[in-house]
Amino acid sequence: MDNPRFDELRELARRLGLDFFEVMFEVVPQDIMSEIAAYGLPTRAGHWSYGKVYNRQRVHGQMGLSKIYEIVLNNAPAYAFLLDTNSEIANLLVAAHVYAHCDFFKQNVYFAPTNRNMVNVAVEHALRIDEYIDRYGLDRVERVMDIAFAVDRHIDFHKGLVRKSYPTRQVIERERKIHTYADLFGEEELSLTKVVIGDHFPPHPEKDLLWFFAHYAPIEPWERDVLEIIREESYYFYPQFETKILNEGWATYWHAEILNQYPGLSPSETIDFSVLHAGVVNPGHPMSINPYYLGYHLLVDVERRWDKLYAAGKSPITGRQKLFEIRSQDNDLSFLANYLTQELADKLELFAYGYACEHGPQGTKKCQKCGELTVMSRKVEDVLHSLLAPRYNYGVPRIVITNVSDDGSLLLEHERNDRGPLDLKYTEKTLEYLHELWRKPIHLKTFNNPGEAITLTCTASGIEIMK
Repeated sequence: MDNPRFDELRELARRLGLDFFEVMFEVVPQDIMSEIAAYGLPTRAGHWSYGKVYNRQRVHGQMGLSKIYEIVLNNAPAYAFLLDTNSEIANLLVAAHVYAHCDFFKQNVYFAPTNRNMVNVAVEHALRIDEYIDRYGLDRVERVMDIAFAVDRHIDFHKGLVRKSYPTRQVIERERKIHTYADLFGEEELSLTKVVIGDHFPPHPEKDLLWFFAHYAPIEPWERDVLEIIREESYYFYPQFETKILNEGWATYWHAEILNQYPGLSPSETIDFSVLHAGVVNPGHPMSINPYYLGYHLLVDVERRWDKLYAAGKSPITGRQKLFEIRSQDNDLSFLANYLTQELADKLELFAYGYACEHGPQGTKKCQKCGELTVMSRKVEDVLHSLLAPRYNYGVPRIVITNVSDDGSLLLEHERNDRGPLDLKYTEKTLEYLHELWRKPIHLKTFNNPGEAITLTCTASGIEIMK
């Protein structure tokens, strides 16, 4: 897309300190925009779940319930798709917004390990899966994809995409340093001691379920490849989940700053921009949070507070410098936990809500007799818990593989300090999926609503729950 004003905005953004990949803009119609939003990338291996998302997005767009002005992809060069019905001023706002997103992609530490060529890699993935469909049939390939998508967020981002297999069992001798006077204290240990490596399988609680099943389940090479494809794409999307509020806040802060300093707007365009910006930073539904709204106002508040500290000689950096520091180092968890204050929470009218239950513990779980949601607290620590809890661990329960027994049975454990009990219906279906890959009994230790320990066992005969 050739727009000289985009070039002017790009140079202004760079003068203001943003550093981003080259951006390729393309104008697309609503159906293509909805398709990219559903798939997450322009081309990706097909799956029925994307059709669900596409249909919802298309219907919402037709009913005027939501509108996607742009989609920008973390890639080098970056790709940005603009809606063909955007006005000129909307496209200027979007271009400034996109440049800020691309700066965030390039500079934020959580995006550093991501594949900057995923747009092309995803095409390769799609071609490989199409080949498997031709060879093994749609039903078999789609079944493996169903299984992979059931646990695609159960990865271990900190261990990285590329990992070595566990060490095989071996006994080695290691030299042991003997205390000079060990004999006086009855210490008769030899200077060489035998150490068993790889004696326990897995050697540590394994969080990356997709990696484990891809490497150790008795499956065919093509099935392993399908699991690895979905795992690789899950790693690509992980930082976007981790930084949604900060990333959108950063882009919103900078589209406002860039357009406010851009001399090329006419008076009428300035008014139109103000209306569009106000729509972006509206609070949203009372029972959900608009990430643009929260992220933008929190960044503005941080800049104000640090400028005040700098002026008083209590901070070595200005508010703008602090924002660049946050952009580079933080994700949503640290951003909100470190910088959301009670004063700002009150100003933004944030609150934690739940069911006011008189028949048991109050909270977000609905009692059979209580159906009314109510404001539970406006304290910043409660608001933070409400905002942060869904963002832990890629938004899924913390479940790890702890042991494979001699008979091949697999043991998984649900961490007790997690947000709460599992959805048993979803859990049972997921265990059945995993059993198809593992082909031996799978046990999952978890807890029910009163907090009692229970174990779900999945075998070829079905699911059994024991307390």
